[in-house]
Amino acid sequence: MTTRSAAVWLVVLATAVPAAAQEKPLSLAVGGAVVGPLSASADRFSTGLGLTFGATWHINEQMGVKADYVWSTLGVQDDWPVPRPSAPIQITPRIQFGTADFMFQAPPGPVRLYILAGVGLYRRSVTLTTSGTGFVTVCDPWWFVCDPQPVPVERVAGSRSTTDVGVNVGAGLTAGMFFAEIRYHYMWGPAFTTPSGTQKATGKFLPLTVGVNF
Repeated sequence: MTTRSAAVWLVVLATAVPAAAQEKPLSLAVGGAVVGPLSASADRFSTGLGLTFGATWHINEQMGVKADYVWSTLGVQDDWPVPRPSAPIQITPRIQFGTADFMFQAPPGPVRLYILAGVGLYRRSVTLTTSGTGFVTVCDPWWFVCDPQPVPVERVAGSRSTTDVGVNVGAGLTAGMFFAEIRYHYMWGPAFTTPSGTQKATGKFLPLTVGVNF
């Protein structure tokens, strides 16, 4: 092989390696999430922390399909809505969900913006514990329990959950391996009959996620 031929092959390889990297069909992601409740969810719960894992199938340089899983704890608001429980109640809320979204990215560059929207399956759970005895009154659809009349404490204490379909829409950016993203999530919930009428425990959350792609 002549020196000139070797130089040509080096140029070809140098240009082919970045092209191959750009054409990687599947990328994985891991990161952390700050999950902020909105609307009625924010009246009961406060911001929580979680973990996220995901994968993106790149259809081409600008379009892809992204699948994510998020697990998060939530805090509890001190200022509960009326009516308040008639005995001290400790609440431990959690949320986890998996989503599938269509993603559209800006042209390749050092920093790329993207938007995405899709559907998901959401599981919300609330564990209620109390040191009280006798009878207690608790009615809050977002805790997934509504007993407007006094009932034994044993009937209220325990874990309750609901799994519902929802939608999400958001935007983010990538810079090298790193990404940051914010999405609005809306999930339908079960209906409860309360003294003020029927209420649906819909969920609204706004997670901020940061992590790395590889």
